[in-house]
Amino acid sequence: MHKILIVDRVHPLLAEQLQSHGFHCETNRELTHDGFVALPDEYDGLIIRSRFAVDADAINSKPHLRFVVRIGSGMENIDTQYAESKGIHCLSTPEGNANAVAELCLTFLLAALRHVAIANDEVRKGEWLREKNKGTELASQTVGIIGYGHTGPAFAKLLKALGCKVLCYDRFRQNYGDENATAVTLEELLEQCDVISLHINYLPENHYFINRDLIQKVKHPFIFLNTSRGWAVNTADVLAAIKEGKIKYACFDVLEYETSRLQIPPKVEWDAVLRELAENDSVLLTPHVGGQTLEAEKRHAEIAVEKIRAVSCE
Repeated sequence: MHKILIVDRVHPLLAEQLQSHGFHCETNRELTHDGFVALPDEYDGLIIRSRFAVDADAINSKPHLRFVVRIGSGMENIDTQYAESKGIHCLSTPEGNANAVAELCLTFLLAALRHVAIANDEVRKGEWLREKNKGTELASQTVGIIGYGHTGPAFAKLLKALGCKVLCYDRFRQNYGDENATAVTLEELLEQCDVISLHINYLPENHYFINRDLIQKVKHPFIFLNTSRGWAVNTADVLAAIKEGKIKYACFDVLEYETSRLQIPPKVEWDAVLRELAENDSVLLTPHVGGQTLEAEKRHAEIAVEKIRAVSCE
């Protein structure tokens, strides 16, 4: 019987379905990296989100390990190259939350175009500023999606249904345009778009992908959305572009200040850039909740079960 260790919060369906297929699941959501290293080498699989780093020490401590599953997208906390060199399958479930993240992107964009957050604050202060909060219709916008893996196409599908022109760019893919978005070069996207939405994984080559130089190449003042990874964006450069009027509005579900546990420091430890970002009326912030829906949790579980079964049959 294959033995699997679950160390993060997952949908109950995951363990239920695995056990119905003959796997034995143990759950320990308090486990640390060192605690994992100290455990006996008796697990075929590890299921994790971001509880700790699955580094060389963790991998070497479990020679019997056959697979690691990262629930969600992004494998930054797993040394995938080293794991695979040891014959360990590294799996993730980015398909599971694509719809959820796409819906948050749409929420961000509508909120930006219709001044929802600012108008809400004004009304609560007794201000009724109708002319000031005149908005822009979504269908008038050309939206550029950078990164066209799972979430990008899900967002494009929503946008196309609402009448937007959608462009997409992905330097790691070929023949990726579809009925919802037209594939273009990065230069063409920056030339034409009113909105830029980022959907890339964090890789060393993607560090600060969004920076001052790229922002200056965008032809029009634009709305910026980031629901991918914080370290892909230079926050200080985005804040400077907002002050200059280059970026009209910025929406962040992720920040470069996040730890490997997807938390940000206590407010007393914030630096000047993060404090200023949080105080800017042209910025909307949410706490990395793009993929956090009940439906996405269930889909993650279902997808993980199928991928685990597939590698276990090899």
